[in-house]
Amino acid sequence: MESLQAVILERNKLVSRRVTRLLTCAGFEVNALEDAAQLTPAVTETTALLCADGFDVELVITLLRQWPRLKAILWSGEPIDRLMRYCLEEPRLSNLIGRAGFDSCPRDWELLLAARRLTRPDAHPFHGLLAWGFSGYQWQPRDSTERDAVSAQVQQFIDHIGTPKRVGEMYYELAHELLMNAMYDAPVDVQGRPKYAHDRKQAIVLEPEEAPTLRVASDGIRAVLQVTDPFGRLGRHHVFGGLVRGLKNGEMDVTGGGAGLGMIKVYHSTVSTIFDVTRGRRTEVTGIIELDMNLREFRTLPKSVHFFQSG
Repeated sequence: MESLQAVILERNKLVSRRVTRLLTCAGFEVNALEDAAQLTPAVTETTALLCADGFDVELVITLLRQWPRLKAILWSGEPIDRLMRYCLEEPRLSNLIGRAGFDSCPRDWELLLAARRLTRPDAHPFHGLLAWGFSGYQWQPRDSTERDAVSAQVQQFIDHIGTPKRVGEMYYELAHELLMNAMYDAPVDVQGRPKYAHDRKQAIVLEPEEAPTLRVASDGIRAVLQVTDPFGRLGRHHVFGGLVRGLKNGEMDVTGGGAGLGMIKVYHSTVSTIFDVTRGRRTEVTGIIELDMNLREFRTLPKSVHFFQSG
């Protein structure tokens, strides 16, 4: 079978070596470069993946426009806010990975997940985000009372595993907002018209087939929260457009509410956000936090955003 070709532009030699090993194990033949001047001639019609620092985003965008089959992953040691608008404009740039600094490697599991998903579109399993031996819970709330109870149980679980109080509070808020989006904004009738989005304060009881699924789990290293709805209506313009608006000037825009507010909350509450959409069938939003970080480090660490779509 023909190997997939990947090109890396990374100026730090140690980081470049590690990324090369990771992508090689993901099934790529890797050409690692340290000089941006070498990049344009290195990318050809056989190149499947281009990886680089966000510093080189303009060059990456130029190459994506030149080669229609090429896909890209960017990492950055700075906040990724400024890169969001490029994702909004270019559909083959949907994976931004934050890293601790320019001398730090992108998180291994994130890079591997993004690289494999770009070449193998099947959804990754929830347990694949956690180490062996994790524990967690799953619920399918159908009304407001169950939504609030599930959000409280999420907070209890996060508190129980030994995190700072603020982390549990963030996860309560995150669970509540994502469930609001899944229960009020996602459901549509047979004509495709929203059923409940016109009034997010009304009491509703979802049909069994409309109920979202919330999963929360931890392996002691990471905590993962995921909400899935069975409608698949979230588009990448919703995701990156909402994030561009919400992160403008570094402020959280809460004026619009709805799914946009949920995206901003998950972005600020986690180190990595994964949006996974099968059109017309499923929307899955996953937030991940690294438990060994202190809150100061967590607040300043550049965040990651991934968007995958199929169907």
